Amino acid sequence: MDVALYPCHAKSLRRAGQARAQLFAHVIEGKRYTTAQVAEILDISHSAAYERIKRRPHPLTWADLQKARLP
Repeated sequence: MDVALYPCHAKSLRRAGQARAQLFAHVIEGKRYTTAQVAEILDISHSAAYERIKRRPHPLTWADLQKARLP
């Protein structure tokens, strides 16, 4: 759908994307974050953030995610 032709749909499309992203959110120290938010906070790529989240023991903490390698 072209948002330029239907500007009234722009807000609903954005909300739909945010809702879908929240389906894949990760809980870090009691708060929900998407992989993109984690990547931005840690200043790493999206794929690197996903790998760190996937391989860390749960519950996740920022201290664990900031480490490049597991001990």
